[in-house]
Amino acid sequence: MQPGTSDNTTDTLLDAPTGVSLPPVETLLDDHGALDTPDPEADTPAPGAIRYRLPLVAVPDNVLLKAAVQKLVEQKTQLDVLARNPALAGLLPVEWQGNGLRAVDLQAFVLSVLPFLQNAAKAETAPARLPLKHVLGDAGRWDRDDVDEPKSLAFFLASDDRANAGVKDPAEAYLVGALGLAWAHEGRTRPGFLRQMGYDSMAARVSMLPYPEPGQLALYGVVANGVSQLWCVLDRRKLRPLLAPWISVPLLTAYGVTAPATWPTSFPPVDEVAQMLASARTGKGPVEVDLTKVAAKVKQDASAETWMPVSLLQVGTWAPRWGYFMATFIGLPSALLVLAALALPNAIEAAVVAASLAFAGGAIGALAAPWVHARRKHLS
Repeated sequence: MQPGTSDNTTDTLLDAPTGVSLPPVETLLDDHGALDTPDPEADTPAPGAIRYRLPLVAVPDNVLLKAAVQKLVEQKTQLDVLARNPALAGLLPVEWQGNGLRAVDLQAFVLSVLPFLQNAAKAETAPARLPLKHVLGDAGRWDRDDVDEPKSLAFFLASDDRANAGVKDPAEAYLVGALGLAWAHEGRTRPGFLRQMGYDSMAARVSMLPYPEPGQLALYGVVANGVSQLWCVLDRRKLRPLLAPWISVPLLTAYGVTAPATWPTSFPPVDEVAQMLASARTGKGPVEVDLTKVAAKVKQDASAETWMPVSLLQVGTWAPRWGYFMATFIGLPSALLVLAALALPNAIEAAVVAASLAFAGGAIGALAAPWVHARRKHLS
């Protein structure tokens, strides 16, 4: 199931990867010591004075990774501003373009920046609070200046109640636990607005998504068709080109992926991979090729160039061996005709029959015998 649906979600907690955790069930159900949320009808309290019942999601204890994730969140906000300017249309990749003033399409952005993100199935969901510095949003529709009462709206949207199923204006988010990076699926404009209003967290129903280990990923710098590119390979087999390497590489290297290296000689040639990538771009979804299939194609193409003796029935394009043709199709029938005439001088009809049989035999031999050479790729 693609992110963006809410079928089959539950309130059970997630099995979080190492370094990332959602609050335990006892904490979520224990009301002892929880502070009452201030009444929004009274004076709206300052964001720092509000206490929440839902605990905050923990992120990996990696300073470099935290900084890279926070920079990514800032870059996404800046890209949204860029996309809203009609005078700058066309500067961003077409894969990121959303509809109308939706700025950069959030899901397309995440899937291109994080190669091989496993988003085919939605994990179990639990209510929690997310640190806004680690939450991607969509700043392309409205912000603080478009709201009449921004303080009251921010208080409402930041409330723990927004993480409850079935409430008004709920929030749903996806969390890549290994990276400590989340993005809003329901309530996409909320992260940016709450950051503008000084809030440092938001409540949401959070679904955990897995991500490959750093050792499973490898980065390679190549020159394909005269253009420098960066490719990411998973488990030395699946390859995806990085659409925005200036964003992806700092994040992936902070995660623990080795810095980009040269293309290994054990892999298929770069030109062959680039050719298959060009074919893959005509389909839907992320552009990806299987290196084992590329290697098999290279081997098959090399084998197809081999010359071998075949019959005319096996080829469409062929070059005859004229010596064999003259001997079989012309010489043999002619010799048999002469022998028949000498052996049966008074039986011309029998000689004609013998000659006809000889010609038929020669024709069959010319078609069925391997007397021509052709490349393997031309065989039928």
